[in-house]
Amino acid sequence: MKRYIGIICAAIIFFSMQSCMIKRSANMDFAKGTKLSADAEIVSINVPGILMKTFIRGKIRELHEDDPALALALKKIKKIKLMAVSGGGRNSNLYDKFNSYLVKNDFEELMSIYSDGSKISINTKTKGDRIKSVMLGITDDEDQVFVDLKSDINLNELNQLIEHYESTQQDKKEKKEDPSEQS
Repeated sequence: MKRYIGIICAAIIFFSMQSCMIKRSANMDFAKGTKLSADAEIVSINVPGILMKTFIRGKIRELHEDDPALALALKKIKKIKLMAVSGGGRNSNLYDKFNSYLVKNDFEELMSIYSDGSKISINTKTKGDRIKSVMLGITDDEDQVFVDLKSDINLNELNQLIEHYESTQQDKKEKKEDPSEQS
């Protein structure tokens, strides 16, 4: 009986590790079946939360002392998916499919940033006062990166995180200004 339980546990671990492998195909619903140019290259990674927490548990403990708000946010992440498309360019309709997927699945755009020819889109899906999913889309002339974070972050915790970073940035700014005034 112990042997069968051991074999079942080993099989479960093996299959859960399969989802963490690097793949050369799309791992996000909006990209499956999309025809890209012949020179386009896709790299996808799925990291289940249990594996992620196992590897970053020590880092979270270190962060808890230095940056407790960030440590709290990292604890709330359940799963990460990453997909990078290189060489597809803006001529592909992948980013349009990404935007259609967001609309169809009730994501709200938190913000869009344009920087050095790249567009960064941050979108959230909420349920009540909790953020259940965060989708990032980053695109430029040649490359596109999409990140899907499954989480369970309370909006109040997110506000505390933002306030913490704003006060930290203000403190850094004041420290930089003080030495120049004394000269």
